[in-house]
Amino acid sequence: MRISELIKNNGAIVITSAEAKAVLLLEGAMLHSLKKDKTEYLWQGRKKYWAGQAPVCFPIVGVLPDGKATAFGKPCKMSRHGIARINPFEIEARCKNSVTFVQKSSEETRLAYPFDYELRIKYTIVGSTVTNEYTVKNTGKDKMPFVIGGHPAFNCPLDKEEAFEDYKVVFDKPIEDDCMRPDHKTGLVDVNKEFVVMNGGSELKMRHDLFEENDALIFENCPAKSATLIGKSGKGVKVEFQDMQNLLIWSAVGKAPFVALEPWTGISSCSDEDGTLENKRGMTILLPDEEASFKFKITLI
Repeated sequence: MRISELIKNNGAIVITSAEAKAVLLLEGAMLHSLKKDKTEYLWQGRKKYWAGQAPVCFPIVGVLPDGKATAFGKPCKMSRHGIARINPFEIEARCKNSVTFVQKSSEETRLAYPFDYELRIKYTIVGSTVTNEYTVKNTGKDKMPFVIGGHPAFNCPLDKEEAFEDYKVVFDKPIEDDCMRPDHKTGLVDVNKEFVVMNGGSELKMRHDLFEENDALIFENCPAKSATLIGKSGKGVKVEFQDMQNLLIWSAVGKAPFVALEPWTGISSCSDEDGTLENKRGMTILLPDEEASFKFKITLI
């Protein structure tokens, strides 16, 4: 069967295992649904809180000051989370339990990010686990700086009998360091402001007031490599992020019924940075024809 015949419902692609099902969108090459035992785990998007679901962030995560920066002397102009999510993808490969999308640089992308690249995003489902794999290749003639990250949000609570406060995030290692947090309005991070959240523990109870006055919790250079959002019923999601240095935990203001667990290789722009992409935290710099790959996994519990 041709790939075009496998795309239904406004560009939705379904991959399945014996235990679970994932639905991907051609637009943005992003997750649209994660189901197991008839339970929808992925946030379905509501404008009242946040219309997004699981955008892929590339070649920046978070924001740039005034949306502008330079990269090896070249001007860049990008809105929050970069250009991948707002430019076209194609399907490169497809089978029952996996799909690979590809985005290649274009005249449109170069106006915002003046580099030539290929971005491949592969989703594979095995059992109850979906592996998200990002591969970035520098197809140009100049050094290319970038960061990349996932932004999946999960329904919280998952059961009608539960409340948001019945959930907690459990890390696989204790977290000693304090958090930084982006400013709600600007999205920028003041490195002189730190927030005591974990106190050396490995569990963080979910409370809406964690996110009402301040934005996402940034666990920079996180010593843990998995975080599990789990409720009192035992349902939840585990995110493993061995290839990512940082994890963000976020929910929207207004008591939004979701929690996002976001593995990023970098973080949003910080107050002590100089406005150049190549000097930002977590930046990967590829030479011509060089490529790099990053994975994280989502397991439905």
